[in-house]
Amino acid sequence: MGCLMLVFSRPIDSYRVNEDSTVSFCYCGLAKHVSVQGDFLYVGEDSTRYRDTRIRTIKMQMHSDGCFHATTKALQAETYTYRFRVNGKHKTDPYNSDTAWQTIDKWNIVSLGGTPQTDLYLPSDVQGQLIQTKWYDREEHLNRHVNIYLPAAYHDSLVHCTSSPCTFPVLYLLHGINGYEGSWTERGRAIQIIENLIAQGQIEPLIVVMPDCNTGIHEDRPSHHTLWNNIWHYNRLCHDHSLEIALEDLMIHIDTTYRVSDRHAIAGLSSGARIAANIVNRYPDKFQAVGLFSPVVYKEQMPIASSGLRTEGNTTTIHIYMGKEDMFINNGRRFHHRLTKLGIQHTYTETDGAHTWRNWRLYLADFLLQLQK
Repeated sequence: MGCLMLVFSRPIDSYRVNEDSTVSFCYCGLAKHVSVQGDFLYVGEDSTRYRDTRIRTIKMQMHSDGCFHATTKALQAETYTYRFRVNGKHKTDPYNSDTAWQTIDKWNIVSLGGTPQTDLYLPSDVQGQLIQTKWYDREEHLNRHVNIYLPAAYHDSLVHCTSSPCTFPVLYLLHGINGYEGSWTERGRAIQIIENLIAQGQIEPLIVVMPDCNTGIHEDRPSHHTLWNNIWHYNRLCHDHSLEIALEDLMIHIDTTYRVSDRHAIAGLSSGARIAANIVNRYPDKFQAVGLFSPVVYKEQMPIASSGLRTEGNTTTIHIYMGKEDMFINNGRRFHHRLTKLGIQHTYTETDGAHTWRNWRLYLADFLLQLQK
């Protein structure tokens, strides 16, 4: 693989997905030692053992073209993260704009299609609009970040809508304790998944709202720098409801700013699933479905006695997804059994894998399909 560095020119193929499902990396520049790190070296050949946090390093070798090269073993179809390590210092690939924050570190993303599910992670031909904006949180007295996705049909109502005025369902999508408002668009591949399902005719166009749900944030700091704040304030995150109150302000903003229908859904992963459950308890008549992905949920998140979720004829459905190797599997199972005992309608799905983005992408795709039912 050639990788020539020319003046005012980008390297050729800083990474390349090969036909044999390997990925070749190339780094050109003045350096003595270069390696590539990534989560693409899971242990063994069983994909259920995959861990997002299991980072491995491949030493890159200098070739005759003066650039450093390395190729992975054959990988299973999936989305992976990587970065270079140059002379002992981490460096992202400047020629790959597909990036993701993990706590305070930035990584590049490479996706391998090849299965119906992983093909959803690749860009769609029809693309909507991602709005990065803020809304005011009265509880914390600050402006919080939020990403809002508008489908292509939002600005093309004459073609895609039969009602007047044209309105769209809304999905609120919440991140976990070490995420931020960009987590679902980056590692979660939410936009790619949604746009591909729309293009396939499997779901209808919808608005997606992905807010910052972090505690202890400061407006002068990037909101992805919040993992340690979240851990420090974990007790608060679990037991007070300032974030839920903040989301009330956001919902008002969305309802009054965009052309939304009366069909609302909410989903969250890990600690974000707990917030989603609390929100549904506060507004039992607002949401038609709630998705709990690898939820960290307890008795407090059970539908409250006065909740509409317990009334006959209520159509809100809870969808719970857990990985069999998830560290919180017992929480999810207990929650499922309590809902069953109370006669609250819900679905419960266990999959292979653990508390990882690999699973949460799967859960989002299935939850979107469930919304159509």
